[in-house]
Amino acid sequence: MAIAALVHSDAEAEGLIRWSLLFALAEEDERLVVFHSTKVDKDFVQDCLDGWAENHATVPELVITPLDQSLMGEDLILDEVRKVSARILVLGQNRVKGIEENLLQLNRGIFDRAVCDAVMIRLGTRRVEECDSVLVPSAGGPHSLVALKLGSKVASHFKGKVTPLFVEPEIGEEDGRAVGLRVLERVLGEAGVDSNGADHVQPEVVVANNVGKGIAQAAQEGNYDLILIGASNSFAVKRKLFGEVPPSLLDGDDGMAVAVLRKRKPVTHRVKDSLERFLTLRIPQLEREHRVALFDRLQTQSQWNFDFMTLMLLSTAIASFGLLQNSVAVVIGAMLVAPLMTPLLGSGLALVQGNLPLMRACVKALFLGFFAALVIGILMGFISPTDQLTAELAGRGMPNLFDFGVAAASGIAASHCIARPGLSSALAGVAIAAALVPPIATVGISLSLGEWANSRGAALLFGTNVVAIILASSFTFFAMGIRAQTGTGNLWSRRTVVLLLIVWAILMVPLGTVLLSGAGSKVTSTSIVDRATLVSLVEEHTRKSGLEISGIKLISSKMNGKNADLVFELESGGGPPDGFAGEISELMKKELGLEKARVKIRFVPVSVSE
Repeated sequence: MAIAALVHSDAEAEGLIRWSLLFALAEEDERLVVFHSTKVDKDFVQDCLDGWAENHATVPELVITPLDQSLMGEDLILDEVRKVSARILVLGQNRVKGIEENLLQLNRGIFDRAVCDAVMIRLGTRRVEECDSVLVPSAGGPHSLVALKLGSKVASHFKGKVTPLFVEPEIGEEDGRAVGLRVLERVLGEAGVDSNGADHVQPEVVVANNVGKGIAQAAQEGNYDLILIGASNSFAVKRKLFGEVPPSLLDGDDGMAVAVLRKRKPVTHRVKDSLERFLTLRIPQLEREHRVALFDRLQTQSQWNFDFMTLMLLSTAIASFGLLQNSVAVVIGAMLVAPLMTPLLGSGLALVQGNLPLMRACVKALFLGFFAALVIGILMGFISPTDQLTAELAGRGMPNLFDFGVAAASGIAASHCIARPGLSSALAGVAIAAALVPPIATVGISLSLGEWANSRGAALLFGTNVVAIILASSFTFFAMGIRAQTGTGNLWSRRTVVLLLIVWAILMVPLGTVLLSGAGSKVTSTSIVDRATLVSLVEEHTRKSGLEISGIKLISSKMNGKNADLVFELESGGGPPDGFAGEISELMKKELGLEKARVKIRFVPVSVSE
């Protein structure tokens, strides 16, 4: 392991190297790697290291690595830090000669993204050869705990003191100190710092209503070499380095140093960073103008308004007519009219951006669109003269894992097409593949017909499509370079993604069960031979019963293991005998080995020639 330091200017080189060496000695690391831009004099860096070596018996291995000034960026520097397996990365945040604002911003970006512990330090005017007094404000939290560990190691190595500080609100001087000491005792235990048998640990409690004032008061009274504060990201750096400690303590003749420490990212964040690098290198990223156009399009078209409502109602009506007529062409036409794909893609974009207003607009459009389509489906079922499920209706009542695959692929294709200029013509094909409105219409029609099982299956299909498309589009937009801003409070988006993944895992159970049961059944609705067998059995039985028919069709067959739901249409000149459907059910059980066969016969009156 190593300690790494990044130097941008000669003016900060000596101070950053000195503090990096102190941290290296405290952590007992064997190497100090100094990265510096080509603007920094390499000989000056070497002189700083040689000067330290002359005055100290213990010196880690020193490595100087120049970085091309024209190529210096976050990714390049982070890759170099990763190569040396750094334990701590030391960065400057000093407004000194040679440091431009863009370099300070570069350091803050690296501070946020570093996979190791990162220290951002504002150098004081005091020349510190041995850091023997460290103040660490400690209120718990992962970053302050790591800062407390490092401060304790530094003070212990140089036989000095570390002061864990807790600022307690003014609830009374005596009670406030007692409460604060109890908090510090717990925090020290969590940090693994032994305060009982360690003379170098000297907890302190300051009673003040303002944390910054409490830290300033402790700093003035203690004359510390270093104030080390834990922070989660660079948004807190400016306030902590330049706001909470009076300038007189930092910029005077004997000014102390102030540093902010961020704990290394957890494994999940490091995996995410690695995935981002992999995708960035292999997938063309969206230009800024294309990202803006994408956001504008999805935000505009995902709003619940008159146009959205009109298209939703009309597409559901068209889909209902197609389902009731058993017309594939009409159902496809409804898919092209339906506007539901846009808010689903908008939801995926909102999750990636952490855009809560866009997510709210998309969820509103989805919910209102679903219920509007459901009402139309129910009404169409009630006014329909048929009382049986058509093949198109029945086909949407038993979704399986293949349907999830279709929806996921459709989500990827749709998000890719809508984001890439010139590919919007392919969206029509994606809309047909996704089939969002027909399942809702099937739910409504099935409810009106009393087909509860088919209604549940269609609702499951719609839910599967929604979850799959949102997750797939989120991943696609992420792969194209759309990212949320760090530190913008988008915890809700991460929780939503986790919730969708949980729902996805739950959906896999019924979808997988249907697929497996269909694979193991003797009769399947997609088998030409088996369909012919079913029709042949019914035809033979009708002939034995003396019923004259001119045609017979199997219009719906659903298999679940050894259970079957079958709907036949018979063109006959007369009515059916009593118990005709029951006789066929028993025949199916006997001839095909089914445990349960529910048979419905739909008679179409026609004239039958002799």
